Amino acid sequence: MTDIVFYAIGASVGILFGVHDVIIRGSKSGMDTHVMTTLSLVSGYPLVLCFSLAFWGFKPISIQSILLYMLAGFMNFSVGRSSLYIAIRSIGASGASILLTLSIVIGAILGLAVGERISLLQGLGSAMIFASSLLIAWGGEFRKDPRGIVSGLIASAGLALAVFTSRLGNIYGGDPFAGVLIAYSVGLVTEASLSRGFGVLAGLDKGSSMVIAAGLISALGQVARYYALVQLGTSVVVPLQNIRPVIATSLTRIFSRRTMEDPGVRGYIAAVIAFIGVILMTS
Repeated sequence: MTDIVFYAIGASVGILFGVHDVIIRGSKSGMDTHVMTTLSLVSGYPLVLCFSLAFWGFKPISIQSILLYMLAGFMNFSVGRSSLYIAIRSIGASGASILLTLSIVIGAILGLAVGERISLLQGLGSAMIFASSLLIAWGGEFRKDPRGIVSGLIASAGLALAVFTSRLGNIYGGDPFAGVLIAYSVGLVTEASLSRGFGVLAGLDKGSSMVIAAGLISALGQVARYYALVQLGTSVVVPLQNIRPVIATSLTRIFSRRTMEDPGVRGYIAAVIAFIGVILMTS
């Protein structure tokens, strides 16, 4: 039963982030990318703070883990999330989330580097999740925007490295909830600096309320991801969270009047393939 709970938490990460992507797309915000990232972090910070302090309990952690969590925060937010927002605005929530599936390959390679193993079923599951995302991509109608595609690739690398360094932080005497708090704090300070602090208020627009909502949902996803990493390896958590493109593709179609996206019938076929892949990953 315990394993089922952890796998469910891992899968919830992809659901929450998929919803986040669609809300960002639907916000139609024209804010500066760093302002958007700062606003999303500010809105989610109180939630992260409460969860982190409640589950961490100020237990001592090593200097190595603190440094690794700081690096994870920079990679996840200043590199990953900021780049993701550029990609979402350029090629849509569906297209951006599809590109993030490359973090499966990167995460698996990094996991192998620290001695984690991937079973045959997990490998097959990963391949099916990746194939489903490619099917969505080939059937999608998002335009081939070079800037958006490059940004999506950068976001994918940032996400994979953030998960990997967080995992190392846990191994080297850390605590996952302390890691969430440290990562968020570093991301918030860095992005606020890049958006020139109080310039955030001046850069707000009509889409700011939706960015705030996305930030809250993303904060839940971050907490779930760090918690899942306590019991599940990087090579498991990364594929599980990559049901994200299926969620994003389905929701962006449902709310197409707002998102201006229509992934098509192939998106639903890909969703079935991805679901089977997730089942294999948890076998």
